[in-house]
Amino acid sequence: MRARFIWWWKIIIQYLTNCTIHGVKYLVNDQLSFVERLFWLIFCALSWYGCANMINNVVRNYIQYPIALTTETTYLDWQTPFPTVAFCFTVTSPIKKLFKGNPGLFTNYPDSKSLRESSEHLLSLYQTMRIPCEEFLAECTWNNVKFDCCTEFKELRKTGVGYCIAMNTFHSKPGVHFFVNRTVKYGDLVVDILMSEKMKKQIYSGFTVHLLNNLKLPILNNVDKGDIPIKSGKTTRVEFTMQDTFNEDGVKKIAVEHRGCRFPEETRTNNLFNVYSSDSCYLEVIIERMIKLCGCVNFYYFVPRGARACNGTEMLCIIENKMNIDLQSLKNEGCLPDCEGTSLVVYESYKNLTLTNEISARDGVIHLILNANTFERTCTFEKKSFGTFGI
Repeated sequence: MRARFIWWWKIIIQYLTNCTIHGVKYLVNDQLSFVERLFWLIFCALSWYGCANMINNVVRNYIQYPIALTTETTYLDWQTPFPTVAFCFTVTSPIKKLFKGNPGLFTNYPDSKSLRESSEHLLSLYQTMRIPCEEFLAECTWNNVKFDCCTEFKELRKTGVGYCIAMNTFHSKPGVHFFVNRTVKYGDLVVDILMSEKMKKQIYSGFTVHLLNNLKLPILNNVDKGDIPIKSGKTTRVEFTMQDTFNEDGVKKIAVEHRGCRFPEETRTNNLFNVYSSDSCYLEVIIERMIKLCGCVNFYYFVPRGARACNGTEMLCIIENKMNIDLQSLKNEGCLPDCEGTSLVVYESYKNLTLTNEISARDGVIHLILNANTFERTCTFEKKSFGTFGI
């Protein structure tokens, strides 16, 4: 055994003597003192430890955060969808009297009369918010080309805001097909609103206009951020900029828990919406909690198959469990951010509407303009190797 140990020790000494790693040969140099060799041993050990720790951190960072971000501004190299435009009727006078506001807020206690209302009657009240598209959208123009408003604006599933129709959204057909690209170098949308007597009553009761990311939905937590007010007798001119998020194909191969986001096709188990987004996930969890806590769903929300809408008394249960249903209590429910989509910065201005014989019955125009000069795209890439980004 001793002979074998001496044989191995000679090999190690020979290797260290001829090794090109800095400082190693000094460990076995008989010409140096013990103190000098101890010095080199300590600092070599510290260097090796630091190197191993750095490699470990790089590997761990690659596993946990396997994507990289960069920002580009040459938007004409890509095709980017124009944002979603949504019109929502939020409340009618009969509902406002019963709940003193929007029942989807979970905050307005119903009066004694509403407690006697059946779920069927509450659902029938909700139907009073529906105004056919033809009765309030007069004319639509995309980049100076007219198109049929009601072919593009379609009803969305109930989200707690009210009755909403939207165009250019992934959440309803015909889907998204208004784009800005190297051929269509700007986005200019004009919508003329026809103000009938019924529509005027709705405008004053509760009517909102929203400019949204194509995956977003008009929900109560973001409805104020994208709300565009309409001024009677004026054109509402809205200029906005977009920052799009683009993903390299390799990003989809990375596990969801590692990239920390979901693509539209990566829906949750037992999903209620056909497309995943952080908003649709939030709504699904809200609805699940209402069913779990109260056995029914607020009539302002989508009622899934096998569930039922709440009656007036059961609406009290929804309101009293607001804190257990609200977004703040849903942070750990697995509603990840969207891997795709655009961020919008909106600027508003108003000008007097010049009425002509052609549009004399109209009382409001919305003019949406993409400011392409400040367009940006954020690109998400899969890291190709440890410590470097493959772009």
